[in-house]
Amino acid sequence: MALAPVSDDALRETVSLYLANGNNQQKTADALGLARSTVQNRLTQAARKGLLPPAVPTMPGFEVTRLQTGPRGTTIEQRPEKGEVFEIPEGHRIKGVSAFIDPDGRLRGQWVKTREGEPSPERTAEIIQAAFEKFEPKAPNVLPPRDSDSDRLTTYIFCDWHVGLFAYGKETGGPDWDLSIARQTLSAAVKETVETSPPSGRAIILGLGDLLHADNGRNQTERSGNVLDVDTRYSKCLETVCDLMAESSELIASKHNHVEAVFKPGNHDENSTVGIRQALRMYWRQNERVTVDTSPDAFYWRRFGVNLIGGTHGDKAKIPDLPMIMANRRKEDWGATTTRHIHTGHIHHDTLREIGGVHVYSHRAPVAQDAYHAWHGYLSGRSMKSYTYHVDKGARGHSEVEIS
Repeated sequence: MALAPVSDDALRETVSLYLANGNNQQKTADALGLARSTVQNRLTQAARKGLLPPAVPTMPGFEVTRLQTGPRGTTIEQRPEKGEVFEIPEGHRIKGVSAFIDPDGRLRGQWVKTREGEPSPERTAEIIQAAFEKFEPKAPNVLPPRDSDSDRLTTYIFCDWHVGLFAYGKETGGPDWDLSIARQTLSAAVKETVETSPPSGRAIILGLGDLLHADNGRNQTERSGNVLDVDTRYSKCLETVCDLMAESSELIASKHNHVEAVFKPGNHDENSTVGIRQALRMYWRQNERVTVDTSPDAFYWRRFGVNLIGGTHGDKAKIPDLPMIMANRRKEDWGATTTRHIHTGHIHHDTLREIGGVHVYSHRAPVAQDAYHAWHGYLSGRSMKSYTYHVDKGARGHSEVEIS
């Protein structure tokens, strides 16, 4: 155990009384009004500094660790000097300890292994606080539309917005893109998509993941660790996407009587999606016309009359397997419906495959290409869509707003 440092004057005083009392530690302790163990610690420190006669030189690389007084004199024990106190590097956490053990099973040494860790709970709290500083906890009183068709439901596809992505047009061969451009472009696209969609009685905001480009302050994907081109700080990106969700849901609530908001995680925003859900749930908590689905399930299923609608990001389950997953997960709904659609994102371009009578879509991203996608030659247009379903007649078309 490390000894509390004592001044040299106090050590000399202790040594003087110790010698005057015939090398008796207890008498020395009584004279000083200290515990015997305290006197012994002081004598050990005095021996270490050469203040206790006869002075015994400390061997190179060794230190005095114990002093024992007995009938035959004073015994001074020296052991290899210990190193400096180990401090975990900033931003790291201990991930394991390796031990060196001799043939008798005794510990001879240890190695502490660290790696870059997640932000501390305190730092995470600071990020969330900064993101929601200007976020109103209650939505405004949005009046319902005067006319709406209760037999129709419109699903708004919000996928792969990648808020926070940075793109330099001369490098990517496309448009420049940053946080402010994204805010303006996405907001305008949502507004036009809502305007061109029919006044259905019900609406679903189907968030299919990757609304944020980066899920942490390291600007890397969580699972693969890919380095991302990010325009600004994570907290500012999170604040922006939450503002966009609040504004978009207000527009949709002004057009449809009942709105259900659903957000499923993508490979870029698996953790942040939880926060986006909860932010919007609190925003609409006092409005019965808008509900927010907080289920952590990676899949979304919704039966509307003869329609069975599904959604997932598309980075895990394979496209050909999705109809069978739908049939197994929703057996009763499968048997009671005739129109079945599954919506996905992830690959940033349009596809439509009919598998076992199920339409499986992947959708374009409304965001510009970053350097990674441009350098790999991935080409696709940009747009935002909504799909409308009739309770008895099935799918009734879609609205698409292309972004040039």
